[in-house]
Amino acid sequence: AYFSGVLSPIVPVWYVSALIGGLVGTQIPDAWALDFAMPIAFLAMTAPMLRTPAHVVAALVAIATGLLAAPVPYSLGLVIAGTIGMIAGAQAELFFERRKHST
Repeated sequence: AYFSGVLSPIVPVWYVSALIGGLVGTQIPDAWALDFAMPIAFLAMTAPMLRTPAHVVAALVAIATGLLAAPVPYSLGLVIAGTIGMIAGAQAELFFERRKHST
């Protein structure tokens, strides 16, 4: 009942939006150059989450690793980048906690 109650108002809007996007999206001219819209939307969603220095370290390490691991087959470079970014963020958090308590 919970999932039905949550999904009932969302799923129809999702379906209608997907249909409109499929029908209208092909009518958008290439001259509008909307290629940047997805990266900008992604940045707008992720930037507010970078609240601590450990989050920033994790993001920067994941970005650098993702760029370096791009040639890895099967898109495993993203998995590798995410894993190394999480490890770096956890280590940075430990480092900053130790530094805060030592001063």
